[in-house]
Amino acid sequence: MADGIAISTNAAELMQRFDRLPACVQNGLLKGIKRGLLLAEDRVRTNTGCNRRKGAAGVFGRLTSFAGTTPAMGVDGQIGFRKTKGFPYELAQEFGAHAKPGGAMTMPLTAKARAAGGARNFPGKLIRLGRILVEAVALKTRTNLVPQYVLLKSIPPRLKFRENVIASMPMISDEIEAGGKEGLSKV
Repeated sequence: MADGIAISTNAAELMQRFDRLPACVQNGLLKGIKRGLLLAEDRVRTNTGCNRRKGAAGVFGRLTSFAGTTPAMGVDGQIGFRKTKGFPYELAQEFGAHAKPGGAMTMPLTAKARAAGGARNFPGKLIRLGRILVEAVALKTRTNLVPQYVLLKSIPPRLKFRENVIASMPMISDEIEAGGKEGLSKV
């Protein structure tokens, strides 16, 4: 397996013999892999230092897993993040990020700021107040300042995705073995 991530020897033997197993055992193994990957997703969601944001737009809304069969590989199981346009936010959360010397990164605070994709593409005029970029919104009697972005020098690594997936491997192996036993009971 990739990058030193390995399942137990019993689960590995089941995966190597997958094509020669009866269909009910294959279905049981796939169900076990899916259960194990869903449990790994839960571990990633709960054991990180990231704040959760509601909705599918946040980093945890893009976390996904897949298990199925392919003609080339036999059985395939994956866990990761759905691809999005723009900067891969998950990489910054996993490894950290630093702004260029003399520069800063902008973190959006509102849906309008996220939709713009960055402060340079923002449709309104932004004013810098310390570490915050605000938009001046004219009302009938006064002007309202709406915070849109926060300026950051760095983002610390805090997702711990790899650590959590590696720590989940014994549990995934157990689920594969349990799925094989479920399939055998149906033979």
